[in-house]
Amino acid sequence: MKIAIYAITVNGAKQAQRLQRELPFADVFVTEVGQEHCHSAALLNLPLVTFVADKFTQYDCHVCIFAAGIVTRTIAPLLNDKRCDPAVICVDDQGQFAIPLLSGHRGGANAQAQRIAQILKAQSVVTTASDAANTLSVDMLGAPFGWSLDSACEQAITAVSAAVVNEQSVVVVQQAGERNWWPYKRTMPKSIWCHHQLPDLDIDQWQGLVLITDQAEPDGYAAWQHKAVLWRPKSLVLGIGCDRNTPQAVIQAGISAFLAENNLAADSVAAMASIDLKADECGLIAYSLQHQLPFITYSADQLRVVTGIENPSAYVEKITGVSSVAEAAALKQSGTDKLIAPKWKFKQAGFNMTLACCRINNEEGLAKHSWKNWLADSIAGSIQINAHGSEVVKGYQCKPRHVDLNRPMLHYRHHILLCEGARCSKEGSKNLTHDLRTVLKEMGLASGDERIKISRTMCAGACRNRATMVIYERLDVNELPVNNAIWLRHIEDLSRTQWHMLFNALALRQPLRSVLPSAYFADIDGQQGDSTDKKHDELKGIQQS
Repeated sequence: MKIAIYAITVNGAKQAQRLQRELPFADVFVTEVGQEHCHSAALLNLPLVTFVADKFTQYDCHVCIFAAGIVTRTIAPLLNDKRCDPAVICVDDQGQFAIPLLSGHRGGANAQAQRIAQILKAQSVVTTASDAANTLSVDMLGAPFGWSLDSACEQAITAVSAAVVNEQSVVVVQQAGERNWWPYKRTMPKSIWCHHQLPDLDIDQWQGLVLITDQAEPDGYAAWQHKAVLWRPKSLVLGIGCDRNTPQAVIQAGISAFLAENNLAADSVAAMASIDLKADECGLIAYSLQHQLPFITYSADQLRVVTGIENPSAYVEKITGVSSVAEAAALKQSGTDKLIAPKWKFKQAGFNMTLACCRINNEEGLAKHSWKNWLADSIAGSIQINAHGSEVVKGYQCKPRHVDLNRPMLHYRHHILLCEGARCSKEGSKNLTHDLRTVLKEMGLASGDERIKISRTMCAGACRNRATMVIYERLDVNELPVNNAIWLRHIEDLSRTQWHMLFNALALRQPLRSVLPSAYFADIDGQQGDSTDKKHDELKGIQQS
């Protein structure tokens, strides 16, 4: 972001100097009276209106350290369209307030004002309704992930934004892309709901729609267009094979035809992939540069072990050393084992191409998933309370508390203590225990010989690792510990798939280090989280000897 900073008073020049130290690539302009307080600044020649007008379109953000009234009169004749106007931020010359005046969302003024306020130890004054209410910003939802807004939905953005801030019913339908777009560590407002498929919904029940899809023509979208915001996530990987020296024009035509044939949006392509024999293919390189797409290549050895190939070719294997290029490269780069568009052949001007496509699989942490309101959960009913005032989880017996104080506890193989203290709850562990009990029931681990018991606790005294939990293992005679006294951290980021892997490893008595990245293990007494595994190996060696 190109930033210009303007100051017309001595105190303003001092604030400009403070900002320049933290924003070294910003250009600073100060009137003659403030030059000695900001030595590296360029001279700001009055009148101010003329000076700013000459630079208005040259910068992405203008920081004006003078009165809001002066800023308003200066920029008023220069305004064009909210989609292209630069950000304008007003800062008082005492450095107490940073106020985004123009292009708060699209231009990034709100975010930049918060950054400036942090530098100056000031207060940011954000007046955008959705940001002030900490709710959904429909026109900025996908910006942090590089998504693009479909141009066809521009007219609907205002109406859907109004529905959100007025707490009218709005549904977010997501079919692809990153899942962690809800930026707040709390539950969504009850007027906003999430779902997976558009055709399931009754259009008359909703005042607005946010659709996140990589389909060129989404099913059922036409009827919603007047009240729908359409985001294109970067979710597709194209696998490509082609003849040597295939021109860029042929590659362009082939990719366009392939996307149209499979109803895929060009704006959703995240990357291109091929075999390393094509690393110097000029047409592919030129296309990737023109469309600003990463072009990744893999060796034959890397592609040979890929799973999910549907159309292997003996001829391709003879030429390249691997039975598939387009499908294998797409599968490899996407990290999945499923094609959404298998190998497709294209020929033009005597040049041959093959293309395939995969969708990048994005999961979010189970805790963050629970912060969203899901229509399926609403229909099924989420939390139930029995006659004794106790929370009921499907699959667990509904019993009054303390029916028999002398009754022994139910058998369990592992006991998980999950911290729901104030700090961990803020990070995402609140109500996570409830969600995990449901997962255990689905996996058949809520009862039986391998039962896993989960208890929520208050602060566990490991706040720096939040959110945290500890696992204890009940051992039979002569058994060695595998996953005993293991502390895990950042558990709010674990996806449903990762929780399944964790619980399966406990049930099978496999070391958790074999299924989870090391970043999730908390250090104990300066030792890494795999100390239990090392101790197990040592004890096993002693026992064998």
